[in-house]
Amino acid sequence: MTRILLTANLAKASQAQLADIADRTGKTIDPCVTTDTKTLTAKDRETIEVVYASSELFAQLGGFLNCFDLLDSLPKLRWVHLAFAGIDHPRFGSLLDRGVRLSNSPGAAAEPIAHTAMAGLLSLARRFPYFAERQRNHIWERLPRELTAEDLSNQTLVIYGLGTIGNELARLARAFGLYVIGVRRSRQTEDDKANKVVHPEMLDLVLRQANWLAVTANLTRQTRGAISSDRLDILPIGAHVINVARGPILDQNALIARLQSGAISGAYLDVFETEPLPSDSLLWDLPNVIITPHTSWSAKGNPERARAIFLKNLERWLDNGELVTEANER
Repeated sequence: MTRILLTANLAKASQAQLADIADRTGKTIDPCVTTDTKTLTAKDRETIEVVYASSELFAQLGGFLNCFDLLDSLPKLRWVHLAFAGIDHPRFGSLLDRGVRLSNSPGAAAEPIAHTAMAGLLSLARRFPYFAERQRNHIWERLPRELTAEDLSNQTLVIYGLGTIGNELARLARAFGLYVIGVRRSRQTEDDKANKVVHPEMLDLVLRQANWLAVTANLTRQTRGAISSDRLDILPIGAHVINVARGPILDQNALIARLQSGAISGAYLDVFETEPLPSDSLLWDLPNVIITPHTSWSAKGNPERARAIFLKNLERWLDNGELVTEANER
């Protein structure tokens, strides 16, 4: 018998699927339904082996860190499935050190994140920050000739981190005529949407071609600080930067300096080295920067997509111990 911690809504929504999975695997599934930590008995805590860490569970427990406290209190915990992709918080590392397996939901928010990144790209390409400032000041003023936008079909987008988000962004960008180079460790496959895929060892080389650099990689030991000051200097004058991944992948102060000098023409940033972004950050007032508060992932369809990934993982785990989206890189 496998005891799984679920919220009441998720248990109800998944009842039929859980029964089907139990039939197909020949394993007994015992959902432990919770509305908050107070509903969990000492026996519950002693027997729970699996937790689906959904956004609803985080909300019921009063936040991200409270959920970690709960996970730490479960002595027989074997596997946690996350309703999102990132596992860069240090407490995930503590779970891995305990021998708890982690799986995530890398495709659940890929589409909205890629759509948001593409919206940022198009807004910068079509000079929307320029017009937004004039709208606020009630000024009817057309774009100066020197700011006329280049055709996207003549430009190159480098995507650092060609996973589910990066591939969806590549698909969208190619539809607008951009030539797309994806950067990741694994080789190119026929399913990739980029025109070309290169190993991170080639990053410096392809940055020289980038009119646009989009960061969509997970934050790991290898990617932390990867878009350094030196690498920002490799970008052609007038390039743009998009970051919808994690703030520490990119040298924020170096980016600010290049935005101020004009070496980098503009940036769309959803993530930052410190969050919330401090009110005195220079980024707030730079006219060539678009800021969103780490919400590029937000979409109503995410919970259902994440639930489907969890159920797929659950069946595989019960059947042969494998996890489709196991996450163990820090």
